[in-house]
Amino acid sequence: MAKHVKAQIVGGALVLIGVFSTALGAETLAPPDAVQEEAFLDVLPKVEVPENVQLIPGAVNEEFRNCESSWPASYALARSGPEARALRDIYGLVRVRNVIETQNCGCAGKVANWEDVEVVAAALREQYGVEKLSWQQTEAIAEEAAALTAVAETMCGGSF
Repeated sequence: MAKHVKAQIVGGALVLIGVFSTALGAETLAPPDAVQEEAFLDVLPKVEVPENVQLIPGAVNEEFRNCESSWPASYALARSGPEARALRDIYGLVRVRNVIETQNCGCAGKVANWEDVEVVAAALREQYGVEKLSWQQTEAIAEEAAALTAVAETMCGGSF
């Protein structure tokens, strides 16, 4: 009898595993089109990344968190709310690009124009057909921002 109960439990567990794995496979998002994934880069002007990244002579690095008095009023949308993560991803890219373009490592370079964020967000909402962006729609932007942040930190000689 104990063997029969164990067999039923194991059999039931295998059925559940099969159901869960099928359900997970059914909900897996299709891989994004590479062209679509990089479309956000066409919204912003191109940024020239130096080939041989060097410290900017005389650079005075100021961390972004120390620039709060200069943050755009709309940055509050990126601190909380339904699109907060997505807007932070976009703003992260906009501000790191600003630092690289202006070669300004202070607050003036690290506090970027919020209107650029709105332009990219609007383009992504239209591209994905959504009212509110989520981190899934800005994942490639966050990755690009992280790569450029490493460049900016090298240029500025300190953390972003």
